[in-house]
Amino acid sequence: MMLGEVKKILFVLVLVSLFLPTASFSQISELSVQDALQKAFENNPELNRMEQEVQVRSMEHRMAWGVESPELYYFKEGLDGDLFSEQRWGVSQTIAFPLRGYYQNQKARTETRVADLEFEATKKSVRASVKSAYTELAYAIKFVQIKEQEVGLALELKEIAEARLEVGESTELDLIQAEIQLTNAENELNRAEDEKNRSRYALFTAIGLDPEQQQYGINYPDTLSFFDVQISQDLVMQNVSELPEVQSTVSQSDAALRGVQAARSSYLPDLRINYYRQDFGAGYDFNGFEVGISVPLWFGMNESRNVKQARAIHRQKEWSVNETVLSLKQQAENAWHSYETSRKSIISFRDFIQDRSESLLELTQEGYRMGELDLLRVLEAQRTYLNGQQQYYESLRNYYLQLIELERYLPNELVFSE
Repeated sequence: MMLGEVKKILFVLVLVSLFLPTASFSQISELSVQDALQKAFENNPELNRMEQEVQVRSMEHRMAWGVESPELYYFKEGLDGDLFSEQRWGVSQTIAFPLRGYYQNQKARTETRVADLEFEATKKSVRASVKSAYTELAYAIKFVQIKEQEVGLALELKEIAEARLEVGESTELDLIQAEIQLTNAENELNRAEDEKNRSRYALFTAIGLDPEQQQYGINYPDTLSFFDVQISQDLVMQNVSELPEVQSTVSQSDAALRGVQAARSSYLPDLRINYYRQDFGAGYDFNGFEVGISVPLWFGMNESRNVKQARAIHRQKEWSVNETVLSLKQQAENAWHSYETSRKSIISFRDFIQDRSESLLELTQEGYRMGELDLLRVLEAQRTYLNGQQQYYESLRNYYLQLIELERYLPNELVFSE
């Protein structure tokens, strides 16, 4: 009876599991930047590896005191029937000099902090990579729309040329040129679609998604739109020293200094304690105790070399701090100047170019329709309008990319923060 009830329960559970929705990526119909970041933090191999590295380091500093496992031993003599038949068992414990264990523990703790900072830096890098990939995809989607608009304008121009040819207001050359323009626009649209697919797969790669899970029918709701963010160069530069990359190299230098101190402490003796019980034939009636110390007699070949090596590593880490700071300052300055250039370009387009290019296109199309302008003037106006649109969104893409880069140097996120 009980077995039958268990089978019924299992059958019901299987049916329920078949109809319950799963969290598979293939079922996602919409992917925002925050969704992409969540997936990336879950799936990125490097980030997960760094997280495990933090766990490994945190375990190492607990084992760095230099206390080895005790040794249990047994001794017996007189196996060949000799006069003596002593036997004994004992426990032996070797302990490093306490000062050395302290320095080793401090070094291991600092290395744990290094792992934490490297994990934080990696997480920031993953966030920037995903945001940048999403920005490229948003631009590619908008670029496709621009090319679709170009096809629409070329098709409209072809229809106008056909109408004018029918009433004898233009020659067949205008129609041929309009057809060529339409074909070129369609080819450009195909190339834009291909670039959009490349950008989409680049985003999936940044997320850490397997190719089998990548779907075509996903909607991407976050788009590029201009909002004026004013960032001073001084604010960016003064935060360089607080970056996890810099703090990591500083902590590495501190850990190397602890390594020098630990190497110097190797001149100090280790302690060995031995407790045993003896049997001289009438039972284990006697207790014994031994204490010994290690003597660094060959320090010229062992300990002194370790100290020199530790000092060299420390000097190397100190130079790495300077190198990292200089490199990040250069990157920060370049990112700020690129951000400022993109910002000025966008404002210039918004305040001057956009309205005038739209008016120019409308007026030339109407003039060609009325027979007041030739086809070349219309094509030139279309080219001016479309180039302006493309340059605007290129500047907007660069603006987003530079803001994403500047997020490294600022305490808060600037784009796609919600």
